[in-house]
Amino acid sequence: MEMFVVLSVLLVARLLVLRRRMDLVARAEHELRGPLTALLMAAERGLPPGAELARVRLGLDDLAAARVGRRVAPSHERVDLFELTRAAARGSAAVDWDAGRAVVCTDPRRLTQALGNLMANAVQHGRGPVVVRGRRAGTRVRIEVVDRGPGISGKRRRGARGLTIAEAAVSDAGGRLEAHGHPAIEIPVSS
Repeated sequence: MEMFVVLSVLLVARLLVLRRRMDLVARAEHELRGPLTALLMAAERGLPPGAELARVRLGLDDLAAARVGRRVAPSHERVDLFELTRAAARGSAAVDWDAGRAVVCTDPRRLTQALGNLMANAVQHGRGPVVVRGRRAGTRVRIEVVDRGPGISGKRRRGARGLTIAEAAVSDAGGRLEAHGHPAIEIPVSS
């Protein structure tokens, strides 16, 4: 009987590890689908690929790391937030920037990933044109992804893989995601 309990515990532990890996693989697969679709749309319109290639590369890196139950570790560097936002929005959203020059210490790959997911959700599930707004909020910059739709409700939030990915990416980038109504990223400005 004791051996049965030990084997059961080991089996449950192994299943939990495998479940985590499958979740990481599903996240990476979802993240690859978004930028690849955006790349195809940009190619059809004759636009440059922009930030989407970086998102594809990160998705592939995450997929490789998921095989051993990990994600790619974040790396932080000083980045001009307006330039990063403008590059991420190219072709899918207008940018309304009133945050001035904002240099942040962040993982630009993860922040681009989060913005890409939020804009893709707004394009796919929202209404009308998508606008990315940047505003100062004290020592932070708030980046909102706005459309003419109702935004994100509690019911729509549950099970939304893109929001889960964006939330983890923003956290890795050193910020916070607010996903009630129209989603917003808040990230501290470097001094």
